[in-house]
Order: sequence, then C-alpha cells, then structure tokens
Amino acid sequence: MKNLIYLGIILVCLGVAGFVIFAGGSDDSGISDISNEEQTWVICMDCKASYQMGQKDYYEQLAAKSKERTNMMATVYLTCEKCGKDAVIKAVKCEQCGHVFREGTVPNDNPDRCPKCKFSKIEAVRKERQSQ
Repeated sequence: MKNLIYLGIILVCLGVAGFVIFAGGSDDSGISDISNEEQTWVICMDCKASYQMGQKDYYEQLAAKSKERTNMMATVYLTCEKCGKDAVIKAVKCEQCGHVFREGTVPNDNPDRCPKCKFSKIEAVRKERQSQ
C-alpha cells in the first residue's frame, strides 16, 4: 500500500513537470520585451574586435545559437560581424580606462573587474553605499 502511494506521488510530479516543460513556457523567453535601443558590449575572442550591439539582437542570436548546439556545457559564441567566425561573447567596457574585456576575466572577483586598471563599478557602488 505504501509503495502505491509513493508511485502515485511520483506520477503526479512527473505529470506536473511535463506540463511545465511542454505547455507552460513560450519560445521567446521574454526576448520580445527587450528594447534594441539598449546596447551591450561584445568581443570577438578570435580577431579581438569589440563593438556594441542591441541587447535584443544579442539575446535573439544567443537563443538561435543555443538551439543549434549539441554540447549543452559548451560556451555559446555568436558570429563576429568583423571576421565572420563564431567567437563573439558578452563583454564589459571599463568606465575608468575604456578597456573592453570578457566578463569575468579576473578569477574569483567581480565580473566587471578590469584586468588592466583593476577598477570595478560593482565594488565602487558598494563602497559608496557603505559610506552613506
């Protein structure tokens, strides 16, 4: 009797999970709500070109490339508009020295820590809040 109860609970959970996965979500994941006027920095890991692109374009291309990949653990790279290779990732532009770099370049630190001048806007904002 106890095993039948457990089996019933498992079947209900699997049914709910199946509904959430197959019927509950939409394909665009809210991308259509993002404004293309907001820009994000990207950098090509091959030719080292850095440029801005619309956030909506970035996430649409990221979603399309994510559907193409076979290895779910691999990093998704976008196609570079300069060299045409799949090597573009999201980047950060340092507000202090202007260096554009891959997000999270400095290990075990803030994702926006500049490897060149060591500035981090996240850290600056935290220090400002603490001083108030």
